[in-house]
Amino acid sequence: MQPKHILMAFGVTLLWGYNFVVSKIGVDHLPPVFLAFYRYALAGLILLPWLKPLEGQMKRVIWIALTSGAFHFGLVFVGFAMTDNIGPVAVALQINVPFMLLLAVLFLGEKIGALRLFGMILAFAGVMVVGFDPVAFQSPWALAAVITGGCMFGVSVILMRDLDGGHPFQIQAWIAVISMPFLALGTLFFETGQVDAVINFGWLGIAVILYIAIGSTIIGHGGMFVLLQRYPVTYLLPFMIAPPVLGVFFGIVINDEPITMEIAIGGLMTLVGVGIIQVREAMKVKESKPSEAGL
Repeated sequence: MQPKHILMAFGVTLLWGYNFVVSKIGVDHLPPVFLAFYRYALAGLILLPWLKPLEGQMKRVIWIALTSGAFHFGLVFVGFAMTDNIGPVAVALQINVPFMLLLAVLFLGEKIGALRLFGMILAFAGVMVVGFDPVAFQSPWALAAVITGGCMFGVSVILMRDLDGGHPFQIQAWIAVISMPFLALGTLFFETGQVDAVINFGWLGIAVILYIAIGSTIIGHGGMFVLLQRYPVTYLLPFMIAPPVLGVFFGIVINDEPITMEIAIGGLMTLVGVGIIQVREAMKVKESKPSEAGL
């Protein structure tokens, strides 16, 4: 990889890893569903020039938007607001990788070997070990919300597999615009005090929403897309696996979170399982398209 692209990859990794800290600050000061709406309102405004229809695919785009946008972030932010810790949430969200593989087997007829099966079982088991530690998640509802939100993202990835064309900013624009009314209804019916929360949050709130909407979403996802266009997935795997590890690290260093034996063992199981799945997926892509490696 060229030095400038290595720096870009590190930048994306840091943006996504620190996003766990920023998101936690956000849900501690704003109603969580409102925070998700706030995020997409700003992102949608910025991405408005890319809001162009994908001919013959808008039904699929709607479902992608709902699963990866409104349902995913709405549930994750709700779960995040119900727990004190950052690290366990970062670990539990990795459930989307084995869940995505499970969906591919059940609904797409994909065949998996023993290695990916082992990675899937290990990742599921690791999330359960972390999730049932009362120090990690003070409420079972918090764990349920985070896991369900993670699974929703896994559904969206499966739906994206058959999407034909479309610029990433174009997809993100539709995700923002379609998610907004659902999140608006959610915060209207289930939350209160949104305006007062924004006023009391002050300049810190502006910084938080700018980071989440622009830094993590637009710059982070845009940067990773640029890298994926130029390099095989195997080159980028360390940078894609690193954000949850950074989330755990930042939780310990910044949030002074405790590390119990369950969190340590479960987190390691999950990250190793996810790593096995992603490495094997990357190897499959390389084997099926050997001439494209290194582009």
